[in-house]
Amino acid sequence: MLDNLTKIDKGDVQMNTLEYALKKNPIISAIIDDKYVNKALKSNCNIVILIQSDICTLKEVVNKFKATDKIVLVHMDLIKGLKRDSSGIKYLANYIGVDGIVTTHANLIRVAKEFNLLTIQRVFILDTASIAQAVKLTKSARPDGIEILPGIAIPYIKDQLAPMATCPIIAAGLINTKEEIDNILKNGAKGISSSSYELWNY
Repeated sequence: MLDNLTKIDKGDVQMNTLEYALKKNPIISAIIDDKYVNKALKSNCNIVILIQSDICTLKEVVNKFKATDKIVLVHMDLIKGLKRDSSGIKYLANYIGVDGIVTTHANLIRVAKEFNLLTIQRVFILDTASIAQAVKLTKSARPDGIEILPGIAIPYIKDQLAPMATCPIIAAGLINTKEEIDNILKNGAKGISSSSYELWNY
């Protein structure tokens, strides 16, 4: 896969690696259990997110995906056995070899950028105040992407999410059908992160 810092010119617009991969295929494999690794390996998804990985088996799993040229991100907040600090990010970047992280913590986004990792800020939309907070986080941390939960809400709040459109918006959570995917992608999202393997090849 392209180097994380690569910028791909499309006319007057430049896309980072994450944007480019989502443009090729907006569906992201979110893996909540290692038993789904083989299904993700065989899927058409360009990006995988390891949600609840164990630090003891993480390198082996990451190497499998790297061999297929997929972009591999890990959910920094949910890795078992890894401390959520700069040392943990350094370990992921230099030893495990991940391409990026997903996290709810803006400070980890900033650290990950120092290691040239792709970054996705995860935010939970509960009310109008949480939308305002998400916009503030985006402007402060400047992640490569924003993952919004529940993703099913995006069509209803798309106008309020406009200030975050400087980076790709990724929908996650409560997305169960192809019709929902189509509706979300038509209303502001550039990607869909799903743990339902039935949707990975849509």
